[in-house]
Amino acid sequence: MTTTDRTAWRAALDRRARTTGLRGLAQRLRHPVRTCYPSSRALRRRRHRGEGRPSAARTFWGQEMTIALPEEVSVALHRRGFVDYDLTAFLLSHLRPGATVLDVGAHIGYYTVLAAALVGPGGTVRAFEPTPSTLTVLRRNAGRFPQARVVPAAVWSRRDELVLYDHGLGYSAYNSAFEARLPEAVRSRIPSDPFTAETVALDDYIRAEGLAPDLVKIDAESAEAHVLAGMRGLLTGPRPVVSLEVGDLGVAGAPAGRTLVDTLTAAGYEPWELRAGTPVPHRPRDHYAYENLLFAPAGHRLAPHEEAGPPCTT
Repeated sequence: MTTTDRTAWRAALDRRARTTGLRGLAQRLRHPVRTCYPSSRALRRRRHRGEGRPSAARTFWGQEMTIALPEEVSVALHRRGFVDYDLTAFLLSHLRPGATVLDVGAHIGYYTVLAAALVGPGGTVRAFEPTPSTLTVLRRNAGRFPQARVVPAAVWSRRDELVLYDHGLGYSAYNSAFEARLPEAVRSRIPSDPFTAETVALDDYIRAEGLAPDLVKIDAESAEAHVLAGMRGLLTGPRPVVSLEVGDLGVAGAPAGRTLVDTLTAAGYEPWELRAGTPVPHRPRDHYAYENLLFAPAGHRLAPHEEAGPPCTT
């Protein structure tokens, strides 16, 4: 991928991100079905009823993806073609061709597909996802890229079997071994069906596969501490950049975001936060709302990608 391609993709992302003012109105008028239909109220009713159907969307860079409306990540892809502007913009600027990416908690595969497109045929992407129904959609999306492989397992501190809870298609982004990161009023009205999945520790996996990851994206729905416990070797050996979802929502058994931040800083990592997709040094807080933080080995600046330059960890 050339610098020109990345510039064009970033411009496309920024256009899709405009949802207010005259530019946002113009976008809704140009694309009324994509941006306004189905309505948020209709989607919410369908989500509560557990309804859903496979559909298709195009990402901001033009890649076709299978989605599962009315699930909320799918809604974002249907309407805007991206999920989480900040993390998307960071990956677009920093992931180089040939890099190795581990997508922990891949869900339907948005970040798997984005990473595969950015690292190119010479790169490697591994997408970890345990939920059987979600795996069907993920496999369709990852299957478009030879460099991407799906691992049907939950990432944990060790190899084992784990009971997780499936909250139905509409709330599949919240499937977890813990209670859903949702308000109690919502949790009480949605399915919560237990299923058993195999688990894998990242240290064991990369040793068996002979991988040296450049980036690990972790979105494990309250299991982040267990994921980190199973990648101690990674944090002292290959030392990849880590993207970590935090958010203190009072989930029983899940440590506070500050505990996760302290775990990584104790391993010699420095925290960064994203502002308009640009990493800036982060000052640890005692409480975290939903946010994706970045962690890089101490002394390594998260400089933007250069075509002939080093991996994103330098």
